[in-house]
Amino acid sequence: MKKIGLVFLMLVLMSFNLYSQQLGCGLNAFIKGKTTVKSNLKLFPERFSITELDGKEYISLLAELKQGKDVAELQRYDCKLSSRAGNIVCIKANVEFLRELLDSGLFERVDVARKIGSPHLDKALVDVNADYVHQGVEGLEQGYDGSGVIIGIADWGFDYTHPVFYDTLMNQYRVIAAWDQYRSGFAPPEGFDYGAYIEGQENLLAAQSDTNNIYDIGLHGTHVAGIAGGGGAGTRYKGVAYGAEFLFATWLIDETNVLDAYSWMRDEAKNRGKRLVVNNSWGIYHFGAMDGSSLFDEFVYNMSVEDSVVFVSSSGNNRRSDFHIKCDFNNYDTLRSEAQFNIPVPSSDDYWGQTINMVADSVSSFSSAIELYSAYGELLFSTEMFNTDSEIVTNGVFVYNESDSLVYRLSAVKGSNGQRAQMEWEIRLSNYNSLDKVNLISTAECGYVHAWNVACLTTGVGNWGMPFVSRGVNSVKGDDEYSIGEPAIGRGMIAVAAHTSGRRNSYSNSNIAPFSSKGPNLCPYIKPEISAPGVSVVSALSSYTTDERSGFSPVEFNSRTYKFVALSGTSMSSPMVTGIVALMLQANKNLTPEQVKEIITTTSRTDSFTGEVPNYDWGYGKIDALNAVKKALQLVGLESIGMESDVRMFPNPTNGVLYVENIPSDCEFITIHDICGREIKRFESPNNSLDVKMIPNGIYLLKLHIKGKMLNFKFVKQ
Repeated sequence: MKKIGLVFLMLVLMSFNLYSQQLGCGLNAFIKGKTTVKSNLKLFPERFSITELDGKEYISLLAELKQGKDVAELQRYDCKLSSRAGNIVCIKANVEFLRELLDSGLFERVDVARKIGSPHLDKALVDVNADYVHQGVEGLEQGYDGSGVIIGIADWGFDYTHPVFYDTLMNQYRVIAAWDQYRSGFAPPEGFDYGAYIEGQENLLAAQSDTNNIYDIGLHGTHVAGIAGGGGAGTRYKGVAYGAEFLFATWLIDETNVLDAYSWMRDEAKNRGKRLVVNNSWGIYHFGAMDGSSLFDEFVYNMSVEDSVVFVSSSGNNRRSDFHIKCDFNNYDTLRSEAQFNIPVPSSDDYWGQTINMVADSVSSFSSAIELYSAYGELLFSTEMFNTDSEIVTNGVFVYNESDSLVYRLSAVKGSNGQRAQMEWEIRLSNYNSLDKVNLISTAECGYVHAWNVACLTTGVGNWGMPFVSRGVNSVKGDDEYSIGEPAIGRGMIAVAAHTSGRRNSYSNSNIAPFSSKGPNLCPYIKPEISAPGVSVVSALSSYTTDERSGFSPVEFNSRTYKFVALSGTSMSSPMVTGIVALMLQANKNLTPEQVKEIITTTSRTDSFTGEVPNYDWGYGKIDALNAVKKALQLVGLESIGMESDVRMFPNPTNGVLYVENIPSDCEFITIHDICGREIKRFESPNNSLDVKMIPNGIYLLKLHIKGKMLNFKFVKQ
């Protein structure tokens, strides 16, 4: 046995007084460890988003304001507000005044902004019947290409000069503007104080591409945008909504920057009087409770309701990764599982170690610890068992074999105010050739605890799973369930799975993709909602990328060569759906985001691969652009919900009687329609009390027929 030298350093940090608001796991770690943040930068990944402005340090926060609190009060603590949706705000808080800010009583919930880490196209269009929509056949009176709709792409790796961003004849340039949050040399967008706002063809072509950032000059955004709405550049690789216009946002790597990008896109679309659909081909699994309740999720949902922005997201690529465990403490007191590392050859040069995010299911608290075993099965080290009720933050370094080390950091918050108890372990083995094993130990009185084992980079991001392995008695093997992360898990997002493209009316080899993340989930609704082609999808390759990837089908344009490349992932299936949403919004500009989701899920197609839907692999099936556009057209003529009116409905949702106040005196009759526009009930004499007991549960439109106009309102029968 090798001689083991032990040098063990444990730093348990004193906590502040508990505040009235719910502190997130990340903010808890920052507050309790802020005196050591700088000293640990070389030891731990760059977890926190710190910005230096005018010689001061600001940390990015997401917060929910308490009812009645004014955002102007944030200025007292030197906070900079960037975006808001409902009571959810994105702020940069001066670190010096952070304690005073949290003592102010302004917030219900607050957390640090998490860092964020993304078939041939002509065949894919056939798979979803988008070619029929383009041609205006099969019952459509005209063709649709997304004209009049704006597609927002929140990503990185944009080649502004690529000919696919022109129309199909390569004459009309379709990129309205870009916000490169890394760039200088241009003024930022109005209302923001960072990055470069680049508007108009001349400026965008002069800028050429977004800037080199932590991902280098990438290719992801160009490829994604080409799928959603590329013009094809004379090739057969035309996107879904090739008549739509684009907004591109290259965002800094935390949640507030992404939400700022959404807010900027919303404002640009509103100023132009056009509908907006935003694509998100990225995902994370750390810090959040993975149940759709995060502040990020609530911000997006508020924006979809208040501003009618439609959001589409890739569901993730962690199928078959076995990176999740569900510990059942109704049957066992203590469970173990080996957390594997991305070694000896990491998938990224920035690989640091693993992040294990733990979330309570049906228990109020739980405990966990980690153990280190040698390759020969000898226990070398174990932490004590930490409980979420203690809300502890602790660091540790265990040195053995004279030069090898185990480095870890733990942060924990207890459950309160409807939020789940959470723990997060950051764990690193310094020797990438090590054969030593790290076990996660967990215990609770009863119920379930979930854990996800995800790669962590020195930059603080990383989103691919590594397996949990069963070793011995009371040990749990990992699975690939609960593998849909942020932002797809939120109720304001349409989460998209991926399948292999198939020929029309043929079911050969059109199964779910081997990487496509799946449920079940901790949220109370079905995720993913829909599936689209995402295997070997050909789209535009950025001509400026530093990625060493060869393309094909070269196109010469403006004295430069542009190519195409085949990529796979739910990053590719998501923009397929985004493009279809643009077709739907062109057909009916008054659709609400909830109507869009309802239409997509009710018009989906099924086959022998999907089986009975909904299910946790396919959601409601494979998306069908033709039927979705047809259903969208059936709702044409219904005014936008939320017209100026004094009419008020309650309760909403209702389970029997719907009361309507302030019905206009010239209202002739009232009708109720299903989501597809079919009239299902009529009240000839306007009445303040409407009996809807016999209507099946679902989403409906209440339509007040008034001389010369109609007022439309949405309600839910449950």
